[in-house]
Amino acid sequence: MSETYCAWIRIGGRIQEPKLEPLMQEIRQSSVMLNWGEPPFEPKDADKLLNARKDNWLWLCDEQARYGEFPELEKTCRDLDLAYQRYCEAWCGFDAEIVDWRLGMTEPLIRTCSNEDSEIVLVDWATVRDALTAIEAGRSNDAIAQLWSLCPRLPDLPPFEIV
Repeated sequence: MSETYCAWIRIGGRIQEPKLEPLMQEIRQSSVMLNWGEPPFEPKDADKLLNARKDNWLWLCDEQARYGEFPELEKTCRDLDLAYQRYCEAWCGFDAEIVDWRLGMTEPLIRTCSNEDSEIVLVDWATVRDALTAIEAGRSNDAIAQLWSLCPRLPDLPPFEIV
C-alpha cells in the first residue's frame, strides 16, 4: 500500500488548442479535482479548462495523491512546455514540499516548505549560519553565493492560456 497525501498543482503557460488533448486526457486519468471533496474533473474541451482557472492558473487537487505527487500529469506538463507548481502536505516522516518547474529547467526545483503555508519555504539553518560567518569574515561574495543556493531565482508562474 502506498502513502497518500493531500496535494495540489497550479499549471500555467501557453498551449495551443490543438495540443490540449494530452493534457485533458492526463487530467482525466489522474482523477484530480477542482476543489477538495468534489468529483474528479473531466475536461473535454478548451472552455472547460479555461472556466476551471483560479487566479489565472489551472488549479487541481487530490486528497489521496500517491506520495503527494502527480508524476504523469507533471511529466505531461513538461512535455507540453507548461509551467507548474505542486504542493504536498507533510505526513508521518515526510516533509511538506513545494515543487516548481519552468520552461528551460532540466529538473524540477524541490524545496521543503511549511505544512501550514506553501509560500513559506524552509531553508537549511547551517547554510544561513555559514553565510553569516562569511559576512562577518568579510567574504560577502561567498555569503551571497550561499544565500542564493537557498533562494534560487525562479520566474513567476505564468497564467494558463490557450492560444
